[in-house]
Amino acid sequence: MNAVRSEWTKLWTVRSSWFNIVGAVGLAGLLGLQYGFSTAYDNTHLEPGEIAKQQAVGDIGSSVILIVQVVVAAFALLTVTSEYATGSIRSTLQWTPVRRNVVLAKAAVLAPVLFVYGLLLAGISAAAGGLAAGSWADWSAGELVVDLLSVGFYVTLAGLFTAGIAWVVRSTAGTLTVAFLLLLIVPLMLSQSSLRPLVWIAALLPGGAGQNYLTGATDPLSPTLSAVVLLLWAAGGLVLGSRVLARLDA
Repeated sequence: MNAVRSEWTKLWTVRSSWFNIVGAVGLAGLLGLQYGFSTAYDNTHLEPGEIAKQQAVGDIGSSVILIVQVVVAAFALLTVTSEYATGSIRSTLQWTPVRRNVVLAKAAVLAPVLFVYGLLLAGISAAAGGLAAGSWADWSAGELVVDLLSVGFYVTLAGLFTAGIAWVVRSTAGTLTVAFLLLLIVPLMLSQSSLRPLVWIAALLPGGAGQNYLTGATDPLSPTLSAVVLLLWAAGGLVLGSRVLARLDA
């Protein structure tokens, strides 16, 4: 419990956490506006035979988070890599000599924070996009709640996975590169392939599973199976990080 309290204090007493949140909120709002204005434009400039469709505001939040997730990943990884950069990891391990408990304490603090973080970003982008879309926005409360909770779930697991990798890589630039590739770039590239094996690989990566989960896609994996894949990546990242921390010097 003392380790958890310590990690909570460290998270909120460094400026990088607040800078990250401010930047992510601003980016989410701007992207939400862009999606909303695009929806309104598309529906008022239809080609012959096209039918105007309303856009669920929750879908806007889900779409935005697939881009902003890299910023959230940076929030998670900095809780680990900043300690290696400053050398404070040595003090942390002296205060909590059972190294596994350090990883668990950071994860215990990050999990609820990341969930609320995801809700915040999705809510802001959904609201901004809905207002920009005007009459073309669908504000169905039930769908919005489901979409927001789904984003919170995904952001939590993606962040925990990134934090686990941070224990392995130990550098901010290196961990951010891995997160950027596995959460966004590689799944996006492979999912567009005409080769079925590559599409499957994309769906089994954390970013691809997250996209399938948030969009409700059923090919090649159902949203439920995509959620299981995400859980496995998050747990695997933390287990790997814990083992590396236990074996290597700080």
